[in-house]
Amino acid sequence: MKIIGIIGYGNMGSAFCKGLADRGKTYELLVSEQTESRARLAETEGRLRVVGTGDLVGKADIIVIAVKPQELPALISEIKGPAAGKKIISVVAGKKTEYFIQALRTKQVVRFMPNLAASAGCAAVGIAPGPDTDTVFRDECIDIARAIGTPYQLSENLMPAITGLSGSGIAFVFSFVHALALGGVQSGLKYDEALKIAINTLEGAVAVLGSSGRNPIEYLSKVISPAGTTIKGVWALEEHGFTNAVIKAVCAAAERAGELEA
Repeated sequence: MKIIGIIGYGNMGSAFCKGLADRGKTYELLVSEQTESRARLAETEGRLRVVGTGDLVGKADIIVIAVKPQELPALISEIKGPAAGKKIISVVAGKKTEYFIQALRTKQVVRFMPNLAASAGCAAVGIAPGPDTDTVFRDECIDIARAIGTPYQLSENLMPAITGLSGSGIAFVFSFVHALALGGVQSGLKYDEALKIAINTLEGAVAVLGSSGRNPIEYLSKVISPAGTTIKGVWALEEHGFTNAVIKAVCAAAERAGELEA
């Protein structure tokens, strides 16, 4: 059984641990976490084996680096010797595969870009293998990504795009659901009730789109009717720049992600 060592037990590290543990005995998991409270959570809630970083790097077949960007230089300094030649998965925002290839002297590096839905096993996970990553490790990474959601293998130059669309995009969805609920409140519903209805509406729309594979415009055309309620609402959305605002939000986030690449 292969050992996956996860460095960092924050939002993403814990999501990987939960997702992989839920899949059964496919992998043995080790965790390294410097913050004492999170290390205790890994041991108690996750029932995981928490070890020192050096111990983890020495034992793991695959190392998942799930720390904040500002924590990375100190970590690299600590592990660059024992991690040489190891298989590395990075979920560190803004760090290209080349950074780890050079810093850790390994050709086996794959970059992940999940989003917050990883905690529920429902993330869209962008996967960008390094230029010399072998096919065996690529396949292992796709399998690992399925523990937290749906993998999408991309060339690395598209990672800022998936950051804007999915990594940041989930926040835009939260904003939209909140706005829907506020519209319900303005129309007479209590917020809690309106929010539940908005979430249910979103889930229904996603289920219809996901099961059919059709373009959303096809369904929009089915809902709107001449001089009806829905076209009046769509008109109001577009009058206030809805489509343009969403496109600009995704592109702005993608542009900023590109600026942060290193």
